Amino acid sequence: MPIYQYFGAPTKFHGKPLFHILSNLKEFGRGRIITRAGFKDEKPSFYRVLFAQPLMDAKNEEGRVIVEKVKNGVKYTEPVDLSKIAPLPDFLLIPKDEEAKFCKWSELRDYSPDKDFVTEPKYYTMPPLLKLYMEREMKKREAKEDESTYLLPHYKTFKVKNFDQVDEDKIEKYQETVTRCEGTAGYNYNDKISPLYAYGAGNEEGAAKVVEKLPEEMPFPTPFVGMRLYKLPWSNMDKWNDREEPRYPENQH
Repeated sequence: MPIYQYFGAPTKFHGKPLFHILSNLKEFGRGRIITRAGFKDEKPSFYRVLFAQPLMDAKNEEGRVIVEKVKNGVKYTEPVDLSKIAPLPDFLLIPKDEEAKFCKWSELRDYSPDKDFVTEPKYYTMPPLLKLYMEREMKKREAKEDESTYLLPHYKTFKVKNFDQVDEDKIEKYQETVTRCEGTAGYNYNDKISPLYAYGAGNEEGAAKVVEKLPEEMPFPTPFVGMRLYKLPWSNMDKWNDREEPRYPENQH
């Protein structure tokens, strides 16, 4: 029995490029069901081909494909363009006689913003050192403080959920999943610190004592007399060197 030895990392794609499948079907697979080997959802996840137009390149991998997307039993109401990920060898064709069993049409439902959303914190509390620095700066400036002074607004910086990173440079964009920001999350992990290494972090009183022992430090170093606050580019070094007096006169040997 032959012995096979595989080298390198295991592949994460276990199918065919999309147009290797659609080019062999009538009307380029219009109405057929395509899935990906990378789908690991509990409920059905697949594509139903609406339109396909190959580019007729040398490898027969490029082209435009418009599909209806179903992910984890949710049918998106907006069509999806698979042109970016079509060359990836990760697509599988579902036979016609197995479509009803695979798709489970009775269990699918349409996308609804009231049900399909992601909840994330609206604010994050500042890390301890950043909060300490902010408190010192606010006291120096005698600025007014409110409830949101020491909170980081996560609702302005959260990532939009409308794409999947399939590969390094291959992105699948689809209908956006709504992100609802509620509540406040913190960076307090006191319960995970062993009492042997807590050093006052176990309660608020102990943390206050640790803060009192910290030295008062200036936020930025002050420039000294004669300090150069800019860097000379290498392209101008010859010009600056020409201005200097020669170290050895020409008449000396």
